Amino acid sequence: MQGSAHGVGRLSTAPVEQGVESMCQFTGCGRPELAVGLVVLGLTAAFLLAVGAVLARLDSAREALARESVRTRAERDAFEQFRRRVVQLEATDIAGATPTGGGTNVLTATAGGAGSDGLTEARRAYRETVMATAHYGEEYDETLAKNVSEEFSGAVAGALVEDGGALTPPLQATLAGGAERAREERSELLSKLETEESALSEAESTLEPAIDAGEAVFDRDLSYASYTDLVGDYERLEWHEHRVETLLTDRQGRIHDEEGDRRHWFDYLYQSLSSTYPVLSAGAETLSLLDDAKSALASAASQR
Repeated sequence: MQGSAHGVGRLSTAPVEQGVESMCQFTGCGRPELAVGLVVLGLTAAFLLAVGAVLARLDSAREALARESVRTRAERDAFEQFRRRVVQLEATDIAGATPTGGGTNVLTATAGGAGSDGLTEARRAYRETVMATAHYGEEYDETLAKNVSEEFSGAVAGALVEDGGALTPPLQATLAGGAERAREERSELLSKLETEESALSEAESTLEPAIDAGEAVFDRDLSYASYTDLVGDYERLEWHEHRVETLLTDRQGRIHDEEGDRRHWFDYLYQSLSSTYPVLSAGAETLSLLDDAKSALASAASQR
């Protein structure tokens, strides 16, 4: 809306006009200003209901991130605790030991059960650290062998759970190294979660004032507003609209980059939500809300 002569003409008032037409059928259009008022009131109610939904989307996304951060931090610390316990164990260098299965993998070397205490302690350490995280049952619910196989390898899992096996220096080094790698992976994941949390905050800093600007339109009695004020309000909404559109464009670019490096990243983060792209959903809803507010301004301006 860039001037009193052209402002309303640039705005589609179809939602209001259609609403007025329907309302006129009910009122007989004896009082068209009443019909307009009732339609705008209906838009106001719809707007206010949607405002809560938009902000709730971002709150839910933030809660999902916080939950994932807590779990990731717990796993990072658990693997670090496991690594420390493993390196403190006494490994058994079994001279002349024969690898199981007839292979050459000294991880699974046995010698009549000698040195099995270290292996037992390694298993206990894993159960008391990695498998003892508060969310383990809900998130994984796996046996020790299955989880070690996923986190390290099948060979390491076989060596760790083997009856009569020994904690050889190679196995000890492999467990410690694998635990360090798992810890680093969780640290990297935490960094990505923090980046996403910052992105949510930036999105909210754009969407919340846009919503507030739209809500302010419905909080006023527009019948007493001057045409100049209505033009200014409309231009203000357009400014917010441009910011939201820029946010959505940038967000789409980020989604493309993130999912190019790590597929299903947002599915992983927001699988518990109604939309795995909460910022895009909230932004689209905000644009719709702004459009409703602009329609209310156009309706009021058309009565001048």
